[in-house]
Amino acid sequence: MFFKNFSINNYVKNQLDDLYHSNRVPHALLLNGQEGSGHFQFGLYLAKLLLCKNTNQSFSFQHPDLHFSFPIHLSKTNHSEKSDDQRQIFIEMLIKYKCIGKSTWYSLMGNENKQGVIGVKESQEVLKKLSLKSYEGGAKVLIMWLPEMMNVQSANKLLKLIEEPPAKTFFILISDNKEKLLPTISSRLQHIDVSPPSEEEIVSFLLNNFEIDELSAKKYSAYANGNLHRAINFHFNSSHNSDYLPFFIKWMRLCYSRNIADTIDWVNEISKMGREQLKEFLLYNLEMFRNCVIGHYKVNFKTLNDEEMAFLEKFKPYINHNNIIPLSDLINEAYFHVERNANTKILMLDVSIKIFKLLKNSVYQIKKV
Repeated sequence: MFFKNFSINNYVKNQLDDLYHSNRVPHALLLNGQEGSGHFQFGLYLAKLLLCKNTNQSFSFQHPDLHFSFPIHLSKTNHSEKSDDQRQIFIEMLIKYKCIGKSTWYSLMGNENKQGVIGVKESQEVLKKLSLKSYEGGAKVLIMWLPEMMNVQSANKLLKLIEEPPAKTFFILISDNKEKLLPTISSRLQHIDVSPPSEEEIVSFLLNNFEIDELSAKKYSAYANGNLHRAINFHFNSSHNSDYLPFFIKWMRLCYSRNIADTIDWVNEISKMGREQLKEFLLYNLEMFRNCVIGHYKVNFKTLNDEEMAFLEKFKPYINHNNIIPLSDLINEAYFHVERNANTKILMLDVSIKIFKLLKNSVYQIKKV
């Protein structure tokens, strides 16, 4: 069962149990939370309650009355116009990662820089599927992942169906950001917010579901910042993530020395990363800054490898109470702009120049790192 070993945000599970056992499950429910909060698992859990008369019955993604809708890269050439065209890859991602994320999905489709869309053809397919009778004579469930990726035309086609669905038809929408949903859709949904899991919950999930040692689980949990999918992604790409350290070291040294010419070369190099990989690199920088501040209080770097520890021992005096907040704000703002398709070369050069000043303003005077 997909929900096995999932002990995160039990208050949400209790809410769903109460709705089901009191026959108050809304026909259109929104589970909202940041990526990796576990909201997709809760959607699957509710779907199992609605579709399986016996709660001990095994639950398959191939259940004839369970339908998935999700953003895809639209392409007539590649015959990719609706979710079912990419269903096999999507199910494989569900099975492997257990807690899914947008960047992983885009990468599996072949282009992590291209935004996915829930388009008009998908809405037409949803209307067709849900107009048919239930295969088993009971409920029909549509789980829509990232409904905020619906374009206006697609959303308008589904408005009436969401407001007045056929009997025993349930919409479960899983959103990473409900503020991006069209108001006409949002107003027709009952909302349940799912909070991010704690570091301890992420560690427990990793140990229970993957072949991973406890030290690595704690490290990935610390990096994940409440995003279970990101922690899982670190696990599957641990060798790839270690490549960020040389980029980080070189960037910080260039920023401290204010070497504009070499910084431009570094920016050209880092801009060759895909957008999702660049976002992960920015998050890695945030974690390194955080560890620098922690290091001032003589706390051991339990989640760092030897190379990271060696560099941060020399670098940490440059990151302190005078610049940690503006540095964090700067990296978070850069992440925001990368997510919205900013020109990465211009963006990263601008960030570098601002870091020049923030590092030089450190009150600590130490020898060159």
